[in-house]
Amino acid sequence: MLEFGRCVGWTLTDQKHLNEANKTALVFRQKQEEEREQSQKALADISQQWQSYLAKKSSLSQGTIDRLRADGISLSVELADARVCAVTGSCRPVPTGRAELSDNTSRFLIEQAQRAGAQVTGLQNVVKELQGGGIK
Repeated sequence: MLEFGRCVGWTLTDQKHLNEANKTALVFRQKQEEEREQSQKALADISQQWQSYLAKKSSLSQGTIDRLRADGISLSVELADARVCAVTGSCRPVPTGRAELSDNTSRFLIEQAQRAGAQVTGLQNVVKELQGGGIK
């Protein structure tokens, strides 16, 4: 009879510890799920910011071009002397060796530079989020 009492006691103790372990595991899983949801929300926000940028990138680059022109800054590239002759039609030495960019080329280059900057910022935010630092 004493043996039976010990078995029941051990079983009850084992059951109690198992229940405590299950409760702890449940709390841990719930916390993990909350953190995952927060992280997913932050990543979705980063994605939304990127989509917003893509929707307005042309107007952003045009605004940059307009500001540069308003400040009297022209966009140009440096050319070798042979290219200066071919592009400008002036086959004499050009002191600056530069040719002005077309509107389309200017817009393209500025869009690419701005896109690269926005991508780097977005990727940095993703890395910070995945490392648990959150978006600053």
